[in-house]
Amino acid sequence: MRTCLLAFVLAASAASAAAKTEILWDRYGVAHIFAADRESMFYAEGWAQAQAQGNLLLRLYGESRGRAAEYWGASHLALDRWLQLNGVPERAKTWYEAQDPEFRKYLDAFARGINDYAQAHPDSIAPESRVVLPVSGLDVVEHTLRAVHYMYMGSMERAERESKAYLKGRPVSQIWREDPDAVPGSNTWTIGPSHSASGNAMLIINPHLNWGDTFYRYMEVHLVGPGYDLYGAPQIGFPTPVVGFNPHAGWGRTVNTIDTVDFYALKVKGGQYEFDGALRDFERQTKTLKIKQADGSFKEERLEIRRSVQGPVVFDQQGATIAMRVAGLDRPKMLEQWFRMGEATNLDQFKDALRMGCVPMWNANYADAQGHIMLVFNGLVPRRKTGDQAYWAGVVPGDTSKTMWDGYLSFDELPKSIDPKAGFNQNTNEPPWWTTLPPLDASKYPPYVAPLKMGNTLFRTKRSLHMITEQPKISYETLLANKLSTRVELADAVLPDLFKAAEGSSDPAVKEAAAVLAQWDRATDINSRGAVLFRIFADQYFGTNGDIDERLRVKFDPAYPVQSAYGLADSARALEALAKAAAECRKTYGSLDVQWGQVNRFAAGTADVPGDGGPGRLGVFRTITYSKKVGDRYYAASGETFVCAIEFAAAQRAQCALSYGNSSQPGSVHQEDQLPLMMEKRLHPVWRERAEIERNLEKRETF
Repeated sequence: MRTCLLAFVLAASAASAAAKTEILWDRYGVAHIFAADRESMFYAEGWAQAQAQGNLLLRLYGESRGRAAEYWGASHLALDRWLQLNGVPERAKTWYEAQDPEFRKYLDAFARGINDYAQAHPDSIAPESRVVLPVSGLDVVEHTLRAVHYMYMGSMERAERESKAYLKGRPVSQIWREDPDAVPGSNTWTIGPSHSASGNAMLIINPHLNWGDTFYRYMEVHLVGPGYDLYGAPQIGFPTPVVGFNPHAGWGRTVNTIDTVDFYALKVKGGQYEFDGALRDFERQTKTLKIKQADGSFKEERLEIRRSVQGPVVFDQQGATIAMRVAGLDRPKMLEQWFRMGEATNLDQFKDALRMGCVPMWNANYADAQGHIMLVFNGLVPRRKTGDQAYWAGVVPGDTSKTMWDGYLSFDELPKSIDPKAGFNQNTNEPPWWTTLPPLDASKYPPYVAPLKMGNTLFRTKRSLHMITEQPKISYETLLANKLSTRVELADAVLPDLFKAAEGSSDPAVKEAAAVLAQWDRATDINSRGAVLFRIFADQYFGTNGDIDERLRVKFDPAYPVQSAYGLADSARALEALAKAAAECRKTYGSLDVQWGQVNRFAAGTADVPGDGGPGRLGVFRTITYSKKVGDRYYAASGETFVCAIEFAAAQRAQCALSYGNSSQPGSVHQEDQLPLMMEKRLHPVWRERAEIERNLEKRETF
């Protein structure tokens, strides 16, 4: 009897231990969550995000409520107006209520984890952030709605830019066509068995987003629960990773050239607007916004809102009244779709997740242990009645139903490449036609789906295709080396012509500059000498926002993307640009061969170190945008963020890095502890199994 009782007690104790949820924090600050059930997994992730990102997370949630000015003053008022104008708080409530009941429990659990951490560790949360507490599952939905639909897609900056371009008579003003280094971008590769040295599929995850404390910031996490084992990265405040991989499958994403937001010029007469030959009343609403004053008191502002059939009026100046229509507002299960994508272990399951059609944008580049690869120009492409992509990129007439859309192309109608003969898929934010080789046939799709030209992604795409095709088989080691390559594709394309032109020049400055470029390794490594001079030359010759292809001797050929696009169309102009670049470089830095890392820097936490990588516009695959200028130095503002290289072998091989570290909390070592990896062009090992995590353990928490 005693033996049976002892056995029962031991079994109960083991079951109790097994039912515990743990967060194992590794030495890079990665939270490995082992949960007894999925609800507990979400709870622990909320706890972990509050611990590593608490101040940023609460600020983002406060902003997403459309009440940031009420919490923190008038500097936040413009964002409040934007979110309230677009009805984000009201729509978030509708979305929250529309969630599957089980998944809504997960969202609530995530919020509960945030609240419980803040209550247990009040000193870790900044006093100005505590005003947002407590948070709820509604905040989770509200923040993701704001971040995706009204920051990535329909931002107030985009609305103003499009509207002002319309006033100036410009037909097209898409930001990725003007300055791709100013917006989020990414690279992604998948290698199929026929192109893989090991016969295993491989994946590169490589988003390029803003550094610093913004809604773009990622956190590296590992979520393990019943039927779930995903290593990936959510953006702060998101409860689900938006890129990642499990033991069987994974995906990367890139910002695609999808058009999910349209702007409509309304004809206003006597306070009404014209539509299909008749005058209609605007739907009107008034909201009151609170604004905190320096003395703690509050002022109020009335916000008058007008809505047409297309959507709210977002611009009304100089006789132009413009309304905005955003895709996906009728698809509330975006977070659940990402969760299902992370749960998928084979191609059919991943396709089923994409068919939910709730994630409104981003290419999805998938690979799995069965050897399948697939890249989908994923998102919600409005089913339009007329026009090509260039037409819809500008402001369109709002007085006719001919420009109204209702519904989207289905998953099966989207451009995609599944297990291509070339054995690879790739994307560097260019249109989907060059996903693989030979290129996809754009004529099979409606002309409004995507542009037919690469624009300023040309040389990053060319670099990607160059590396991915230069060997018949790619090993995992080559995959890593290619991912971390800082070679400047534009330099390879134009320096031969520049050197030839310089030979005939009598200008000593041109001769000296050409000699420096001849000795340059054509990379943007920390110690590269000549890269700074070349960047200044490229800006002088090509301009900073112009179409590079226009000033090449051999233009880009869509059928031969690797072999075309090279040379200099105007040798005289090139020599003049080189002379100016030499003068500027010498004046600013004292020499023409200044080291790249002396000028271009990484900074996070207390660290300020030499940087490598460079602008995607110049064809650098290891993309870093150095645009924060301090004195004569430039600091990384965006680019390499969460980077992973995965081989889906029997024993999975995976390495990752999060450039700016896995914490934004003041004083955390994990604000800067991954910068040495950046400097050394390395990634850290991914620890999936409990035993290897235990060997690299920093801290354990048990619930």
